[in-house]
Amino acid sequence: MRRLLDHPAFQIALVLVTLLAMASPTLWPQERDDFPLSPYAMFASKKDETTSVTNAVATISGGEPVILGPRFFDTDEVLQARVTLDRTRKRGKRAVMELCWDLAKRVAADPALADRQGVEVRTVTYDTLAYFEDREASQRSKVVHVHCKVER
Repeated sequence: MRRLLDHPAFQIALVLVTLLAMASPTLWPQERDDFPLSPYAMFASKKDETTSVTNAVATISGGEPVILGPRFFDTDEVLQARVTLDRTRKRGKRAVMELCWDLAKRVAADPALADRQGVEVRTVTYDTLAYFEDREASQRSKVVHVHCKVER
């Protein structure tokens, strides 16, 4: 008696099912992205040419700003810090100013930032692809929402 796997009809059916499974992503709309058979639409679809990033930075006259990391927002998580910053910005200028003052106090207490004179909350828009070649040249716009002085 032959095993099922040795039967030619079963082998042909297995090959056909495998080929159909491999080709199936081409049978549904491009915007669909479904695990485990996926056309990876998130990578194939057209993306914006610019990217805007809101961040808080410690500034010094004539020098490069230092981006304030998550620890200044009482977290170790970058995305949690970003959500805090975005939510504060949506609450209005007064809320952003209060956050700026809080960040300025933290900057003043940080010995590694002893030379920093101010804090800015800003949104910078970059040309997405050019950013990876030359960060400064890729900058399209910068909006400073608030600026506050670091008191020592």
